[in-house]
Amino acid sequence: MTEPPDPVDAAAALLRAQGRVAPASAVPLVSVVRSGEQFLILPAGGREETLGPLGRLVLEWGYEVPRDRHAAFQTFLRDSHGVLSASPVQGLRYLGTYAVFQQSERSLGSFRTIWDFERLSQMEEMSAKAADEGDEWGRAVKALMAFRDPDYAAGRSQVILQLAAATAL
Repeated sequence: MTEPPDPVDAAAALLRAQGRVAPASAVPLVSVVRSGEQFLILPAGGREETLGPLGRLVLEWGYEVPRDRHAAFQTFLRDSHGVLSASPVQGLRYLGTYAVFQQSERSLGSFRTIWDFERLSQMEEMSAKAADEGDEWGRAVKALMAFRDPDYAAGRSQVILQLAAATAL
């Protein structure tokens, strides 16, 4: 959803480094996925909405926005809040985009966008809407995502939380 890095910019970076290229390296990716028997999402019982202000599932996107795009990003958020909040996917809510005030891991990004879901299938519906050029809400979601820094080394994260009371622990 974002443009690949410009080859001219990559060449300029090599020139600034005076032709030195850092040696290739690899580090293991450590991802924590809690699933299977330990965490099963239970069918809706009707009482979960009284157990907290968020829904059964919360999706958090963490990302960086290039500094030179911060003003445009803030303008977009102010201008598009109404559109993003009017989700055409029943049960899906946009809870806002936040600047991170404090965190322990710098690599997670300086901004968070938070979504509220009732069921996992709504994530697929959200993706379909974002891919639909004719859908105003989908275009707004895609435009929001386009502000993310495309640099491979830029901070990025994704967290999916589920309401513990709606889970078989």
